[in-house]
Amino acid sequence: MRLGVDIDRPAPRKLQPVVDALKKGEVAIYPTDTGYAFGCALSSAKGIAKLRQLKSIEAKSKKPLAMMVNEIVDFGTYGVMDNRVFRMVRRILPGPYTIVLKASIDVPRAMKNRDHEIGLRMPDNAVCRMLVDLVGEPLLVGSVSSADEEPDTEDPELLERIHRGDVNFVLDAGPMWPNPSTILRAGREEIEVVREGQGPIPD
Repeated sequence: MRLGVDIDRPAPRKLQPVVDALKKGEVAIYPTDTGYAFGCALSSAKGIAKLRQLKSIEAKSKKPLAMMVNEIVDFGTYGVMDNRVFRMVRRILPGPYTIVLKASIDVPRAMKNRDHEIGLRMPDNAVCRMLVDLVGEPLLVGSVSSADEEPDTEDPELLERIHRGDVNFVLDAGPMWPNPSTILRAGREEIEVVREGQGPIPD
C-alpha cells in the first residue's frame, strides 16, 4: 500500500500504519535524505533477512548493513568508537553520512557483517526521525537503488508495483533523485573514505 507523506512535516497519524507494520517485523519503503530506502526494525530477524534478500547482501558478506538512529549517544550504544571518532560524528551529524564501526554487543548477530561491523546513520530528515521515534528503536536502512547502477529518478508508484510482494507499505513523498551518503569507516589509526557521496569529506 502506498501512503502519501509530507517529507518536511510528516503527520504521526499518517505514519501509524507503517509504524505498526514495522513493529510486527515487516519491511517498508520510506524517503530519506539520500533517496528511497528499505527499512525494518532492528529487533526483527525476519525483517533483517528480508532486507538482506532485497539488497542481495549475504550474511557472510563484507558489506555492512546500516541502521538509523536519532541521537549521537546511540553511536556509542551500537558501535565501538574512540574519542577521535566521536568528535567527528558530533561535528558532521545529522547529515548524509554512513559511519562504519565495529558492532557492540547490543547489535543483533543477524545484522553484523563478517568483520562484525555495522553502518550507522543519523539523517537530517523529518520522516526518518519520526519513524525511529514512533517505532521506539533503530531502523535498518538500505537504499532501493544500487550505488553501482546508473542513477535514475525513484518513483514511489513504480516502487510499489515492483516490490508489491516484498514490502507492506511505501511512504510516498513524490519522485526523488537518489544521492547516496558518504561512507566513512573508523579504523584503528585513521578514518577511511569508503565512498564519497553527498556529504563533504570531513577534515
